[in-house]
Amino acid sequence: MKAKEKTGVKIQLLEFLLDLKLRTALLGFRPLSFILNPSSFVRRPGQTTVEYLLMLAVVAGMASIMGVLFHRRILGGIFTLVGMIIGAGTPTTGP
Repeated sequence: MKAKEKTGVKIQLLEFLLDLKLRTALLGFRPLSFILNPSSFVRRPGQTTVEYLLMLAVVAGMASIMGVLFHRRILGGIFTLVGMIIGAGTPTTGP
């Protein structure tokens, strides 16, 4: 390497370290702050609504899939409960 290239690299390294020290002094110690851009963590308008609707779609989709797969067992359980409720109200003849 030439002497000019070495000094250029040193100057860039010193500027980077100065920038890192300044960010640490202003924002506190964040080890990955120079890699992760803090502006990428800012929530945009409507993002919460979209995330909520996506979660709701997943839950509704899973419920419909479970209903299709287990509809016979679900109906059997409901009719069993109804039979237990109706059967509890019938009088029995005693001795």
